[in-house]
Amino acid sequence: MKEKTSRRQFAFGTGAAFLAPQVVSPKRTLRPPRGTISDGFLAGLPRLMELAGVPGLSFAMINDGKLALARGFGVKKSGENDAVDADTIFGAASLSKPVFSYAVLRMRDEKLIDLDRPLFQYFPYPDLADEAQARLITARQVMSQSTGFVNWRNAKNERLSPAFKPGGRFSYSGEGFYFLQRAVEEITGKGFEGYIQERVLRPLGMTSSTYVWMKETEARVSWGHNNRVAAQQMWNARQGPRLLEIAQEWRKPLPQWRHDDTARALPLVDKNLVALPNFMIPNCAGSLITTAKDYAQFMIRLMGGIGDSLDLAEASRREMLTPQVKINSALGWGLGLGLEREAAQDCFWHWGDNGTFKAFMMGDAAARSGVVVFTNATNGHRLWERIVAQATGRDHAAFLFWMV
Repeated sequence: MKEKTSRRQFAFGTGAAFLAPQVVSPKRTLRPPRGTISDGFLAGLPRLMELAGVPGLSFAMINDGKLALARGFGVKKSGENDAVDADTIFGAASLSKPVFSYAVLRMRDEKLIDLDRPLFQYFPYPDLADEAQARLITARQVMSQSTGFVNWRNAKNERLSPAFKPGGRFSYSGEGFYFLQRAVEEITGKGFEGYIQERVLRPLGMTSSTYVWMKETEARVSWGHNNRVAAQQMWNARQGPRLLEIAQEWRKPLPQWRHDDTARALPLVDKNLVALPNFMIPNCAGSLITTAKDYAQFMIRLMGGIGDSLDLAEASRREMLTPQVKINSALGWGLGLGLEREAAQDCFWHWGDNGTFKAFMMGDAAARSGVVVFTNATNGHRLWERIVAQATGRDHAAFLFWMV
């Protein structure tokens, strides 16, 4: 699960012609897969994967609010023959955050949380620096990435202190999300995994998804690969099986665990790990493992859902897709989502980077269409960029932005 403390700014070496702006119709929206993800492009994708050093990927497309296409390419582990398909499980990395944000907004709809009330009033987080600004941070500021916190801490004694007045500007932070996770556990009285399964994952049909580990799906899990295409186990696979054993020894199911349980178990998993969010699962900011098909089902809910009780209240859904913080002339951040307005088209998006897993999703809520791509290698961003451009018919400002 471990996401780098300092996000690298990618040099998307795909060539100037590929990145050059294209002339598009102001009314252009995400198009159906036929004719967009052409047979020719799909036939050439294994070659692109070989050139980029990406052993496997999976993607899914949504059109008219329904799953339209789901495909897998390559293998789960370099040097082996176990093929990737639409049901292969990948590390979602920061694509974890929108799913958790959806859960928080469902809580708001149920009047369990006020997005503008200081989180410290729900949970007096001991990791905060002893200063007034830190104690005023709200769920809205967490989800809009404007807390001012660092992305991740690595030092045991480092306290969380905002670098600026919270809400003032964009500053990407996983630590802020983990603070919100602790508050959600306090409000609900439940372990994070149990709550997210009960309120979001199982109801939405995301039965292959977890923020921890499921023994029954481990055969479907992909390995990650570094820049030398050497296979490495995903973070969940390194911790998950041992955590399940400890849960059995303690006679307390893993979904019921709260932060203190995980912190107590961590030395039993690896004595060298520090009980900080970046090293722990479940972590709402980055430990989701899922499939392209599962994640597409979630994205459909962001487009207005299917009109049942599992949808967000329409006001909450629209607020999720409304800019709370401006980044630049094309990009802003909503509640748990990146937002792009370009070529007279509004899109929501998010990237994910856990080192050896790279992922990206983008959708057009008005057109009720979108695409999500998961890859199992450090160089995966070079491929999701091309797939999304094919699916949407153009390049995107979101491709050029990466938070350092």
